[in-house]
Amino acid sequence: MKRTLIALCISCAFFSFSSCDEEDVAGLLPDFDVNLVETENIPVHVDQTDGEWVLFSSEAPISIVNNDTKDHLNKIKSVKLTKLSYKIINFAGDDNGQVEASFNAQNQMSMMNAFRVKTAAENGTVYEINETAELNRIANALKAGHTIMVKYDGKALCDNGPMDFVVEVQYEAKITINP
Repeated sequence: MKRTLIALCISCAFFSFSSCDEEDVAGLLPDFDVNLVETENIPVHVDQTDGEWVLFSSEAPISIVNNDTKDHLNKIKSVKLTKLSYKIINFAGDDNGQVEASFNAQNQMSMMNAFRVKTAAENGTVYEINETAELNRIANALKAGHTIMVKYDGKALCDNGPMDFVVEVQYEAKITINP
């Protein structure tokens, strides 16, 4: 009798576990977070001007796809952008060159500013997007598409020679994944 009861219990346990699939097990696993810290560069070149402001536009992609997230892209529960900023690096050209430009994410302006490019580069001035609604908008776009375009465009004045510089975009995100 004991053997029959033990065999029955083992059989029940076997059949109950064998009916589980990956989704059943995944439902038992807790969410986990991936902290993402990335840097992308937007190179900008402006030809020498002749007393008139000229338009320029450059863009680059930013993405939440990396080795920690690539296998879970369809299971992302939320994306929280904790930091988005940019600064000017690698300046070369007209020391008096100026820009009046905007930083755009996913075809919408996030920030606008005007400055002397060499000064911003030398000072390491960081332009940070702090508006919560804007950070949430960009985070939602990253969650939906995993990669978005950021653009730096506007007008420049550099009468003493051409200008080259890089807009270094830094972003940090907390990505919650539901396995």
